[in-house]
Amino acid sequence: MRVLISGANGLLGQHLIRSRSREAEILGIVRSRDSTGSRGEYETRELDLTQFSEVIQVLDTFAPEVIIHTAAEGRVDAVQKRIDEFRALNVELPSLLSEYAKNSGAQIVHLSSNAVFGGGAESYSDYSRFDPINGYGVLKAEAEKSVIEQNPNALVVRPILMYGWPQPSGRQNPVTSWISSLREGKMIRVVDDVWTEPLAAWDCAEAIWCALDERMSGPLNVSGGVKMSLFEFAHAVASVFDLDSSLIDPASSGDFPTLAPRPRSTSFDLRRLKEELDFYPSSPMEGLEKLKRDESAIAH
Repeated sequence: MRVLISGANGLLGQHLIRSRSREAEILGIVRSRDSTGSRGEYETRELDLTQFSEVIQVLDTFAPEVIIHTAAEGRVDAVQKRIDEFRALNVELPSLLSEYAKNSGAQIVHLSSNAVFGGGAESYSDYSRFDPINGYGVLKAEAEKSVIEQNPNALVVRPILMYGWPQPSGRQNPVTSWISSLREGKMIRVVDDVWTEPLAAWDCAEAIWCALDERMSGPLNVSGGVKMSLFEFAHAVASVFDLDSSLIDPASSGDFPTLAPRPRSTSFDLRRLKEELDFYPSSPMEGLEKLKRDESAIAH
């Protein structure tokens, strides 16, 4: 099975590659030159994904049976300031890939976000109405609509606050950033009025492979299933990694007026994930314990 993964050097991309079946032939699309070439187990290709003619050329040459599209501009505050600049990457590209998959007969997975929801509902189902409150969420909602319009068989996966160890040059996520700061004895300010359901990146990857096996289509919510504030989650990180929790200072969202608005509370109904895939993700504490074990294994 030939699988093309965009954003292969990102957090989710790496876990998709690690958890793939042995029969999968991977082509990973990356943005940085130091990631290009052969990794022994899979090939990588540097590509500007906004150059659509080059994207089509790579697709035609590799002829993927599965396309997993994880690449996007994920810096919420950057998108808020320059939303039109990122429309090609975050909306037009996934639409193009979805149409290509339909015409070629390939399965496609598009990675979306909980940001398509504004956080006002008690719980969001896989089919809840979009109500984004920032530019990033607006683009993600546009992309979802376009992907499904182009290809009704597309699978759209919505994760929440993914965490895991990134590549050495990769972008940090809140958990690894907190660990780094606390180990250096730095104070960190974490909001106590934003609630979420943290998700281990490896669970998101496993859920995607399971959904592909079942040829699932449509939207799929994926989260860690346990609702907690970011402040509570930061304390959980400190507890598991034996760090000084007194360095964690509570803050409110209003203390950061220059940042794009974030959903205050996002809780997912995981009905499709659990009932159709029989998939039960790790709780945040289980995920953090595994994260600690993984670091110890790497160190030794």
